[in-house]
This record gives sequence, C-alpha cells and structure tokens, in this order.
Amino acid sequence: MRRTAGFTLVELMVSLSGALFLSIAVFMFAKHTSALYQQELRAANASVTGIIGFERLRADLARAGFLASPNVRRDPFVCGSPVTDAAWPTRLRNLSSVMVEDIPTGELPALFAANALAPQRVVLAGNYSSSEAFPIRAVAAAGGAFQIYLQVESGPMARLGYSEVDVDQAALLTTVFPPGRAVRLVDKSGRHHYGTISSVAGGDTPIVTLEGAAPALIFRSESGIGCGLRGEETGAVMNTVNFIRYDLRNLSDDDRYRPVYNSASAPEGEVDRTELVREELLPTGALVPNSTELVSEYAVDLRFRLTVAPSSGSALQYVPQATVEDWAGLPDSLGAGRGPQLIRSVHTWLSVRSREPDRASTIAAPAGPLFRVGLGASGGAPFARVRTVQARVALHNQMGVTWQ
Repeated sequence: MRRTAGFTLVELMVSLSGALFLSIAVFMFAKHTSALYQQELRAANASVTGIIGFERLRADLARAGFLASPNVRRDPFVCGSPVTDAAWPTRLRNLSSVMVEDIPTGELPALFAANALAPQRVVLAGNYSSSEAFPIRAVAAAGGAFQIYLQVESGPMARLGYSEVDVDQAALLTTVFPPGRAVRLVDKSGRHHYGTISSVAGGDTPIVTLEGAAPALIFRSESGIGCGLRGEETGAVMNTVNFIRYDLRNLSDDDRYRPVYNSASAPEGEVDRTELVREELLPTGALVPNSTELVSEYAVDLRFRLTVAPSSGSALQYVPQATVEDWAGLPDSLGAGRGPQLIRSVHTWLSVRSREPDRASTIAAPAGPLFRVGLGASGGAPFARVRTVQARVALHNQMGVTWQ
C-alpha cells in the first residue's frame, strides 16, 4: 500500500508550542512599544502645549509698558499724585509695566510644596487694546465727569474703520475704549494724565466719558502744582491702559472650563492640576468679567528673572528670582534706585507636565530645568514628565527710561 506523507503528533505539538511562544513575544513587544509611544506622545503634547502658551506670554511681556508709564509713582511726566490722592484706583495707583510676586502657598495644591515648587505670577500694564494713540479734539468737564471728544478725521480713526458705511460706531469705539478700563491722556506739553472710562458714544462726534474722580483730570487754571490741561487741549492724544495677569490656577470652579475637568477616566494627579491662566484686571483690581483664558494646561511652574540698569551708563545687572520683587514688586516695597522702569529684559520659565504619569520608580533628576514632578504623597511616585520653555524678552518700550 502507498504511504501518505505528513507530520507526526510530536512534530505538530512542537510547532504549535513554538508559534505560541513567538506570538507571546510579539505581543509583549507590541505592548511595550505601544506604551513607549504613548509616553512619548504625552511628552510631545506637553511640549506643544507649553510652547503655545509661552508664545502668548512672551508676546505680552514684550508689549509691557506700551503707551503707559513704567512706574506711575515715580514718573516725572505724570500730572497728579497717585501716591497721596486716594481717588486713584488701587491698580492704577500702583501702575507699573511689570509687577512680579510669589504665589502664596495657600493658593496652590499640596503638590507644589511637595515638589519644592515656588511659582510666581506677573501683572503687565500697557495698551493691549490697540496699537494707536487717538488724537483729541476737545476736553470738557460736564456734570461731574469729563468728556473727551475724539477727532474723526485722523489716522487712528480711519484705520479703526470708524467712518465706513453701516458700522456700529459706538460698538467699534467700545472695542478700543471699553468702559471700566483706564486711559492715559498726553497733553500738548507732554504731561501724562490718567482716568477711568465711564461710557462711550459714537456718531459724528465720538465721545469717551471719564469718571469724575477716578482720578479727576487736572486743569492748569485750577491747579497749584504747575501742570494741568490748558483749555480744550486740541491735538492731545489718548489711549487705553490694560492690566494683564498671568497666574497658575485650577479653573474647575469656572463654568466655561468645568467640562475640561469632568473626565470619567481622570488619571492620578488630576485633582491637583493647575493651568497657566491669562486674565485682565480693572483699575480697581477686580477681574474683568469673562476675561479668564486657559493658556496652557497642566502648568506646574512659572518664574521670572530680570536684567536691570541700576543707573545711567552703568553695566546691566542680572537679578535672580529670589530678589525679583526688589525691582518689580509692590511700589511701596521698592528701595531707592530701584523700580520696574529700570528693567531692560525679563527672563522667564514656563514648565508644563504630561497629563498622565509614566514612571513609578524613583530616579535621579538631571541638573538643569525641572525634569519631572511627583504626583503622589510628599512628591513621590508616580511621576509625570515635565517640559520647560524659556526666553529672555527685551522690554523695548522702556529702553530709554533712566529716571529713578
């Protein structure tokens, strides 16, 4: 009888066992490869998030002091006395291009103290509403307030599109001069005056009305201090002054951002997460409604250092983080010969972490920028990787300021 070729049972079992072990090896390799890919993807997302938010911060830093005093309390061009006049609102009385302060420990989750993190916040002042100073046609006191009549036939108004057909002129003017914001008026003699916007009106005669005592405008005919507006001040210019704050904060109590925190599969550390937040403040120090913006998610550190010019003609001095507030802190705490008007550049760091931890074991962190943060108790495991971006931003708007 003819014999039929084939595999024996032993050969079949050996081949199946080999295939099984090979499949297990391929599966384990694919699993670890996928996990590594996910870790690198989370780190890449942290890098992109940090860069996007940092570019916003860097642009605002570069604009600090634009069309505003770098230090209103010591500015020799300011007409009035923000130090002694109680009518000046709190934030306007302390107007400075850059103001840095440490974020109080009680405002941050325990994760920060556990990881020895001490982030700072910054308030920037300048014209962030537009890039123009608008010419004035007349200034008049009326009913306890001050009415500023703007020149319609001017370059800034033309670029704003004020005279275009079917334009809501009042709404358009409000985008540049929002009620509640501060304004700076520069008279024809070069002296600076500050006030707070009450309302705006469009039409053929656009008017920006300022509050009567926040602070009050000074007229030379009624002043004994040697400065003030002379008559209608035709040809003077006016612009808005904004106060922009960058901070690290959790936004779960904000209705607009609450959905970001409502995740059914929230990873460890989600409760303690903080974001880089940008918001605008009123001259009183109150928050402008609906101005809060989430700039970068999972931010864990924000710090500043300065380069200052101690005196005219002297070499620039590098100010470390520990003494930044000696130059850019609250005005009352600044010593003689110091102040934000002498800052020439700001060196800033922003660190953001990955959403999920990717390491459970403790490893030695390399020297240099922040490498990782521990999401567990006392800053322990698990650990999330951190990406840090930094830049030194020149403050071009106050390069020529030498007064102290």
